[in-house]
Amino acid sequence: MSAIGNKLRKTQGGLMFFCPACNTSHGITLGRNGWSWNENEDKPTFNPSLYSVAGELKCHCFVRDGRIEYLTDSTHEFRGKSVDMPAWPFSGEIA
Repeated sequence: MSAIGNKLRKTQGGLMFFCPACNTSHGITLGRNGWSWNENEDKPTFNPSLYSVAGELKCHCFVRDGRIEYLTDSTHEFRGKSVDMPAWPFSGEIA
């Protein structure tokens, strides 16, 4: 895993970013059959939306221009809110 700016980490299959709602990282597979990325490390945009499930926690969001827009079908306290994507908080470790 390597850093791409202070918000993203490159993995073998794509990228990761830290989700403050889930307090962990979310992975994105890029390319064919995956997500598109605008290649902006400071204000990333990914398409389509991201959906993650961990036990009872569901996180559904769009990442647009460096902001995470949480959809109302998410089951965490950030649902329906939009926040700036935070800097990667880990010391090179994958959460």
